[in-house]
Amino acid sequence: MRFGDLKLAIGTGFLYERHGKLFIVTAWHNVTGRHSETLTCESSTAAVPDNILVTLRMRINHKGHDREPYPVSVRVPLVGEKNALFYIHPQGWPRVDVVAIPFDLDSVDMEFYVGDEFRKQPLRSIFPAPGNGDITFECCAFQQFAISDHELEQEWLERVEVTEELFIPGYPENIQAHLTRPVWKRATIASSVQLGLNQQPQFLIDSASHKGMSGSPVVFYSPSGSVRIGSTTYFRGRETAILVGVYVGRVGVTETVDPQIGTVWHRSVIDKIIDEQCWERLPDEIKALPRAIEAAVKSALSMCSKELVEDIKDPSSSTRYVFQRSLMMDLHGRARPSEVLQELLAIAQTYDGPYTPDEGD
Repeated sequence: MRFGDLKLAIGTGFLYERHGKLFIVTAWHNVTGRHSETLTCESSTAAVPDNILVTLRMRINHKGHDREPYPVSVRVPLVGEKNALFYIHPQGWPRVDVVAIPFDLDSVDMEFYVGDEFRKQPLRSIFPAPGNGDITFECCAFQQFAISDHELEQEWLERVEVTEELFIPGYPENIQAHLTRPVWKRATIASSVQLGLNQQPQFLIDSASHKGMSGSPVVFYSPSGSVRIGSTTYFRGRETAILVGVYVGRVGVTETVDPQIGTVWHRSVIDKIIDEQCWERLPDEIKALPRAIEAAVKSALSMCSKELVEDIKDPSSSTRYVFQRSLMMDLHGRARPSEVLQELLAIAQTYDGPYTPDEGD
């Protein structure tokens, strides 16, 4: 992730195909440079990304014969004139820490060096698309490696159990394998995939994950092609992969403790993000201004009875937390939860109307 040519952070993403179009799927906090809950800047420079440098492995085809995939680096812009250039989940809060970046090979620039000379030029001027020459190049979405039996895939997702072994191909601390291939980290499902977590389509994994892996695909992988569902094992005769979700980071980490538990958003959020086509706001609009938070609080209080406002001020009542969550949803997650609660309590202390009459008044 970069601001101009300044490198801010390193993350992982993967190509995903939907309705015949390509998308780069990665974590929301990667491309916004902000913590997904507190909205604090994650870079020590306080800068946020306006582009990412993506390393792809282009499949080379010479007169009908495939060659060894070739790594190339392309610049993908993240910011347009009116909005960011990536889709987010329509649910503003709790925020889904996953995005999909529309990706068109015909419109991106490649960055490379010839000796000590830095060059940037359109990718397709160097690597023609299929059908435009004897040597052509194309990218491979995850679906080209995934299981083709969608019914079997869906049944596996519906019945997979805690303790199932998964893998996270990514770039921990930017460690890479041969020709920029990802490193495969092992993971174990640590909470129910079907039941979700905190009423959201996410689950926990037990894995020694590290920085640089956020945005990685979390997959079931069998090189032999065996897929076990309950007491039945299916043998497909070739390597098999199932996309389970998107890894977004560790939880419970302190200066002295790392429980090695990570969070994964269920794969279903990817299709929802792409189909809804909700653009993210511009970087300086992601965090709401104080006056917007104040207006949201006053609007919420105007819908309350005087008794309910008194209940919000009562520290022994949970009403304030119900309103905090409601306000976070109204603001689409554009503020820190603690900031919203603080503003709610401050305004409630001196609020003198308007009120909504109690039922029966």
